Formats: sequence, structure tokens, C-alpha cells
Amino acid sequence: MTKIAIVTGASRGFGRGTARVLATEGAYKVYATARTKSALESLKKEVDDSTGSGEIIPIVLDQNDDAAVSNFVERVTSSEEKIDLLVNSAYAGLIAMTPHFGKPFWERPISVFDGSMNIGVRSSYVMTKLVAPTMVKAKNGLIVQISSWGGFTYVFDVGYGVAHAAMDRLSFDMATELQEHNVRAVTLHPSGGQTEVTEFPDGETPSYVGRSILALSDKADDNFLKKANGKTLFTAELANQFGFSEDGDNGHVLNQTRLEGLKPFKEISATRLAQYNLEAALPKASDTNNLEFAGLFPGAKNFKT
Repeated sequence: MTKIAIVTGASRGFGRGTARVLATEGAYKVYATARTKSALESLKKEVDDSTGSGEIIPIVLDQNDDAAVSNFVERVTSSEEKIDLLVNSAYAGLIAMTPHFGKPFWERPISVFDGSMNIGVRSSYVMTKLVAPTMVKAKNGLIVQISSWGGFTYVFDVGYGVAHAAMDRLSFDMATELQEHNVRAVTLHPSGGQTEVTEFPDGETPSYVGRSILALSDKADDNFLKKANGKTLFTAELANQFGFSEDGDNGHVLNQTRLEGLKPFKEISATRLAQYNLEAALPKASDTNNLEFAGLFPGAKNFKT
């Protein structure tokens, strides 16, 4: 039976790559949502023109509109017996904060904070709240939130950190309530991206992140998913465990570089976080809130918040 997925934020970045990989490499029927009709239509054409056997159902959706989101979920559940996978990838924070790099939070518009929280944390909560009953009824399903290592230390902006810490906790608390129903919720941490918006050195492509989600959905066994339920997972570690890679990284050299780069962040995440540790020093905001880091987001100027 064909697996059914919903992927938000599918017009660009990790959401687009995930929707494409699920359809072309995993044969999923993917309901791909975003606000930009032309981007969704081009995604559908990419998949239709590929050799994959999956399908993209493009849905123009504004996740600020709760009624529209509810209507969308009702449409899906009325035509599908189950939803196997929900990927919450929609996020407006990068675009909102980019013009204000180098400024402290009190000199930034309130809209910068809202950009991270509304299309990010709140939209993920609303979509999951509406999809969860179908998964609970089927006693099966996987929910994936896309987050960042900004969830456990200061990165770029107050709103960015608060939103990603919330995304990490969202999966944890949802998994706590869903575990008796055999529905899993996890958070995924890519380590910087090479997308339409960001240009991190050795950054992860949307296809690579998509393959990490496909691996969780199709390759991870029940024992792994029980252990991973509610937890924060790192794409590079999933690549190492499940054997996927970037296109062209045949010897997994790039992935090994990413695993090495991940070590200091793994150490932070595995110990008591600074906000709970009286002896821990505060990070320096200037390390990431500066014009040098702003240069990693050149594509943000091409998109409206």
C-alpha cells in the first residue's frame, strides 16, 4: 500500500527536498503544502518527470490561517485511510531575522520574533494537533519537526533560539502523550544548509535531509523508533547508521567531516544546558549575531516574510 505523507514548507529548502525525495526515492504520495503555487507546481513537475513512482499533491496553504489548515487536513483524511508521515518544515524565522543581524533583540522589530514562533512552533503544533487523531486511530505514524542546534545554545537571535528549543520540546511532549498509541514524534537537527536561503560551508542539501527522513520512516526498525521517540536526532548520525549520503559523496568523506563538526554540539546537548547550570558561562552573542554570519543567508533577501 502506498505510504501517505504531509510535508509543510515544501516550496523551498528542506521541505521541498524532503517532499521530492519521499516521492522519487520512496514512492510516497506526498501532500506538499506552501504559500507559493508556482514553486509547488514546479516541484510536482520535477517528480512527474523523474523515474520515481511517487506523487506530489500540491496544496497552496497559509499556515497562519487555522481554518484553512483544518480544511486541508479534513480534505486529506476524507480521501486517505491513513497518514504515515508528517514533516513540519515550514519556518519563517531565517527570512525575518536576516536584515537585522548585528542588532540586539530590543532593537529588532517584534515581527522578527513572530517570524520564528508563528510559522515554526505554532504552525507545527496546529498541523500536528489536527493530524494526530488519524494516526492515533490507526495506531501508527511518524511526526518529524525540523529544528536546529539553536535549540540548546544561543545562535543568531533570541527568537531563533527560543523557537528551536520549543520545537525540540514539542516533539518530546507530544511523544510523551502519543507513546501508548504507537505514534512517534522526533526532532531532526540538520547542521546548516545549502538551500535557496542559506549557504553554510559544507551545508546539507535538501535531498540529504529528505533522505534522513525517508530512512527514519522506511529503514528504522521498531526498536530504534522506540528509543528515538521524543528525542532530537542528528542527520549526520542517521546517514552513518542508515547508509545514505549526499549526491557524489560516494566515500562518505563529507559525512565524516560533518560527524567531526557535530562533536562540540553533541557535547553541549548531552550535558546540562547552560540555563540549568549555575556554573556555566553565557555564550557570546557576537559569535553568531554579526554581519559575517549574515553572509550565510544571502537568499533571504529574495523572499518575503
